[in-house]
Amino acid sequence: MITTHAVPGKKLVSLLAALALWATACSKDAQPTNPEAATNSAASSSGPVPFQSTSRRTGSAPGKIKFQPYDVVDTQQGLVVSRLAVPQGWRSSSRVVWNYNDFYSPVQVSARTESPDGSTWIEFFPTKFFVWLDAAHDHPTNGPGLGGIHYPNITLPVAMAKYVIGPNRAHARNLRIVGSRAVNNLPQVFSRLLGKTQLPPGGQGICVRVHYELNGSPVDEEFYGYMNPTQRLASPNGRIGEYRRFMFLIHSIGAKSGKLESARPLLGFIATSIDPNPGWGQRFDYVKKLQRDYYDNAMAAKYRNIQKAGERSRAGAAQSDQFLRQIDANLAAQRRTQQASSFTSSSNNDFYKRADDFDQNIRGTEHMQDQYGQVSDQYNNYNYHWADGTGQFVHTNDPDYNPNRDLPGNFEKMTPAPQ
Repeated sequence: MITTHAVPGKKLVSLLAALALWATACSKDAQPTNPEAATNSAASSSGPVPFQSTSRRTGSAPGKIKFQPYDVVDTQQGLVVSRLAVPQGWRSSSRVVWNYNDFYSPVQVSARTESPDGSTWIEFFPTKFFVWLDAAHDHPTNGPGLGGIHYPNITLPVAMAKYVIGPNRAHARNLRIVGSRAVNNLPQVFSRLLGKTQLPPGGQGICVRVHYELNGSPVDEEFYGYMNPTQRLASPNGRIGEYRRFMFLIHSIGAKSGKLESARPLLGFIATSIDPNPGWGQRFDYVKKLQRDYYDNAMAAKYRNIQKAGERSRAGAAQSDQFLRQIDANLAAQRRTQQASSFTSSSNNDFYKRADDFDQNIRGTEHMQDQYGQVSDQYNNYNYHWADGTGQFVHTNDPDYNPNRDLPGNFEKMTPAPQ
């Protein structure tokens, strides 16, 4: 199947030209800041100057980010695909669409979550699978085929501009590329999502930064993706070569009115918080197995009889109703024996632990416990925290300082809160 997108030709040419010209770096990650340092000079001091403050309890600490899980649900299979950490109050949506006739990428998964005012967001896009044959046999058709996108020798910048940025931001005003850079470590950043998947060496990652206008507001957005090196597969008789490239880990982070840099740490955490459901992964592997068995049996015979242009596509086009009914029947049988989700209580606990760790890191705080077992958040640029149990705290880097010598009350040294 030849996949195309209705991208305005003039806009696409502009995007591709901009990618060819711009080789500047996307902005570097912003460093988490300590909010206390902006209002109290003692907070950033490395000396033994004590600092007195009044704090609330952990449950209502000012500025604390509270996360909740968002499940990407595959309604067709009745399974959760994955889960990610989303700040409370954010709006989230997702879409999972299966096409059993697409042998290369039978499912398309997308998701988006944005702040309540719509000024900050992160969006995940489906994997793009590109396929072509060797020069002697590569003849695209406009009819149905085995799936994938036909684009011989496609490059990562072209794939990102033509199949991600172009179609998904086609209605943006004054869309232009302002920078790009290589990010070849994307698989390492998303190691939790990829799990034990072994990727071939030589892959490429990219970050493309764009600027446009949305409802009268300026927007900065960065698109990320990773593409494997070109793979060549030979037909059973060795005479026909099929080439494949796929782009995955495709996502974007965006914000209005110059807010992208300040929102980058939070958006980066949301992106890498994705926790895949092993149960859905097993379902995907099962569908691929059914497709592969059918494909191997059909194509082994058809490869021997290819004699004219386009016959290979037509050979794979006749996906019979019997094949589709077989997949549905087999999946129905598997659903009866598989739970709707393989997430466990331990994975839930780990999810909240990672969300809380990020919250502590971005605010520069740590959970501390006073003499009465009360837990509060204290800024971690001090080594010692004292509390009197009534909400009064003294912070210092001097190991010998004791606030009871200078202040009324009964202060005791705080200890790290149990995990």
